[in-house]
Amino acid sequence: MKVALVTGAARRGGIGRAIASRLLADGMAVVVSDLERAMDSHPDYGSARASDLDGAVSELAPLGEVAGCPCDVRDADQVGTLLEFVTESFGRIDVLVNNAGIAVGLAPVVELSEADWRVNLDVMATGVFLCSRAAARLMIALGDGGRIVTVSSQAGKAGAPWLAAYCAAKFATIGFTQSLAHELGEHAITVNAVCPGTVLTPLLDLPGGIFDVYPRIAGITREQYRRKLLRSIPIGRFETPEDVAAAVAFLASDDAAYITGEALNVSGGQTMH
Repeated sequence: MKVALVTGAARRGGIGRAIASRLLADGMAVVVSDLERAMDSHPDYGSARASDLDGAVSELAPLGEVAGCPCDVRDADQVGTLLEFVTESFGRIDVLVNNAGIAVGLAPVVELSEADWRVNLDVMATGVFLCSRAAARLMIALGDGGRIVTVSSQAGKAGAPWLAAYCAAKFATIGFTQSLAHELGEHAITVNAVCPGTVLTPLLDLPGGIFDVYPRIAGITREQYRRKLLRSIPIGRFETPEDVAAAVAFLASDDAAYITGEALNVSGGQTMH
């Protein structure tokens, strides 16, 4: 049985939990991880609580073998402890899904705080580096190949106003993906990213989130903004976490053994480059 680790997987309705559910359905054992406290006491970061992680394990348990372990992906020691937990629980790791992410600091660059800039880069760029490095070391030692899949974003391919910190972090994950793919190919470890569009998760509606900030910028209601945004998606509906999970599951499968260094758009056509 293959073993997968999914970070940022505790929140109900989130992408990470959908990915964990899909990988379990595909027959993998899964470790779910998340931050279990309010990040830096900031009310808008949307980080998971301990009860969220426990709830995720309980909800996913009927689907297969699953375990949960808290981790702050910004901390190398905690990442090391997380990978030890994976191997102690299941003996190996075959798939890493770097999903942990946030979207804070939606503001013009001239008003963007250094703290919000840093936390975006720390969670999504540094977090991807630390988790990938730790997982790659184990995969190389095991000698059976592996898969590393990072949830990037369409914002990692095109900059957007009031989203500079998030875009910078997501651009970084794509560049890192390409570099690591070059290095790990000889070990039969593929490294890819998926780039979702507008995914309907609870984070969008948080104070300071996309559905809060952008309607105010445009001087329209949330519902008017949602309708405007929907018109930019050729498929004609907003993305679901399950749409992202399906793409991750493919890249984690044997069918994707010859795909590496890619940043796959999964946006319903919202992004086409």
